[in-house]
Amino acid sequence: MKINKLNFIYSILLLFLVSCESGIQKGNELSKSDLNYIIELGLLNKNEKIILFSSQGGNKMSGNFISEKRLASYWIENREENNQINSAEFIAIDTLITKNLSESLTYASYIKVVKKDSSEFKVYIDGKPEEINKFFKRAILEWKNRNK
Repeated sequence: MKINKLNFIYSILLLFLVSCESGIQKGNELSKSDLNYIIELGLLNKNEKIILFSSQGGNKMSGNFISEKRLASYWIENREENNQINSAEFIAIDTLITKNLSESLTYASYIKVVKKDSSEFKVYIDGKPEEINKFFKRAILEWKNRNK
């Protein structure tokens, strides 16, 4: 009986871990509903395009993305005071610091965005190590291109 309980617990844990890793999507792979939701959050203009997007736990709960104009991140909870909605246009960003934790089971990789006003936030990315590195490189490229 103990073996069946352990197998059940391991199965649930494995299902949880697999479902948490959504990977990285191209902006054109997002639904109109997802895009409208991000616009409603104030993180995207109607004519602005998302280049790459990553989510942990579903697009309504969390999203992290590179657009043509900015880096942005949101985490929405049932209690509004816990919500985190952050964005910085590339011209307002002073520094980008990348941290690749793709080998960790408990932490997501991230880009620490330090704005020129010294405020900061993190853009979290889940996926395979090579996908994460592509996300990092694209974010840095877009930032540098907008600050020439």
